[in-house]
Amino acid sequence: MLRDYGHLCNHDPAAVAFGGRVRDVTELLASRPGGIVPGAPLDRHVAYDPPCHLLHAQRVAEPPLQLFNAIPVLRLERTPEADRCCGSAGLYTLVEPEMSRTVLAPKLDELRQAAPQVVATGNPGCAMQIGAGLAASGLDISVVHPVELLDQSYFAAGYYR
Repeated sequence: MLRDYGHLCNHDPAAVAFGGRVRDVTELLASRPGGIVPGAPLDRHVAYDPPCHLLHAQRVAEPPLQLFNAIPVLRLERTPEADRCCGSAGLYTLVEPEMSRTVLAPKLDELRQAAPQVVATGNPGCAMQIGAGLAASGLDISVVHPVELLDQSYFAAGYYR
């Protein structure tokens, strides 16, 4: 919504300028001169689930992948329909819980088959939805924001203590 702030405010120049500066954290990291600084190896099997708001609405696909590429040894997998909605859709999981779970079910089936150690997604609603679905299905798979994996890699590299 913040990217579209100018439209929301009747194209007020200040609002348009503000919206033009809004970036996803992965875009900021990837746009750094020299790209994303590589970290230490992180031996994890990760399924990336790109959130709808980022992939479809903002058309940001490459920067999160650049983030994962900066983590040596990480085994990244995109399940066949990772680009499909998880069913969270903002408040949808609260106002339409049955439909929300129905939308999530195929994603959980794919994750069960892929058997990653971690699912990475950049949206808090998706993280809660997928995490709750995994837990309810008895799958011991953690859900994190992609930057959390980069943070673990940087910590292991000794960039900070």
